[in-house]
Amino acid sequence: MKSSLVSIIGPTNSGKSTLINALNKKKISIVSHKVQTTNLNIRANIKFKDSNIIFIDTPGFYSKKNNVNFINTANEAIKTSDIVCVLIDIKSKLDFLNDIRDRIIKVNKPKILIFNKIDLVSKTYVIKKVEKIEFLNIFQDIFYISALKEISLNNFLQYIYKNTKQKKNYNLEKKHTMSKSKFFAEITREAIFRFTNQEIPYQTNVITQKIIKTKSVKIYQNLVVKNKNQQRIIIGKSGKMLKLIGQYSRKQLEEILKSKVHLFLNVIVGN
Repeated sequence: MKSSLVSIIGPTNSGKSTLINALNKKKISIVSHKVQTTNLNIRANIKFKDSNIIFIDTPGFYSKKNNVNFINTANEAIKTSDIVCVLIDIKSKLDFLNDIRDRIIKVNKPKILIFNKIDLVSKTYVIKKVEKIEFLNIFQDIFYISALKEISLNNFLQYIYKNTKQKKNYNLEKKHTMSKSKFFAEITREAIFRFTNQEIPYQTNVITQKIIKTKSVKIYQNLVVKNKNQQRIIIGKSGKMLKLIGQYSRKQLEEILKSKVHLFLNVIVGN
């Protein structure tokens, strides 16, 4: 069976995680409006026809305070992958194109450009936007998709399939490489970012302390913040914010696990 590694890179909030989730039909990456919510490379193995396609969701590039570790993980994904996909929100200001160009222009492997969220704009808008990009010739192909509405995803997969020629062993025993504890923690991180918006930095950590499975699933997590002020924000007045975060996370986990979930959250100040 053929296998290939496909990295998905691009600016923050371009829809990389949404695309991974849509292709995988399961929630693997965080989908949130807050910048920089993918804090490590997440691999999702998708079986398509007679091939295994391993998509790598990478941290996004964003305007301020670029974390060197995030950039290194994105660069490592480009280096190790067989195919590089650059995903761009068609509605964005195209602020990071030069940075992305510089990162991939010398990469000697198939490169494709993907414009996402085309369901939100007109064809005329798309044409005018694409005309602003001066280095289209470095890409082998261009796709116009909507990850959220799952528009043209099959065409995209067909292209990846045709360019999947390697018979490498990527150790694909698991559907994705993130541990169950970390995966559950990422679901709660999404809830934090969704409801606290700019008040809480992306470095906020969630640690799954314990998972107990009987007729239901009990999950115990610590939400680690930097200071007392962030702790107060996450807990909220009379615990309302923490309750909101817990309810959202629990519903997501129940949908994934197909089981009743009891989620216990503890907010602590750490280093």
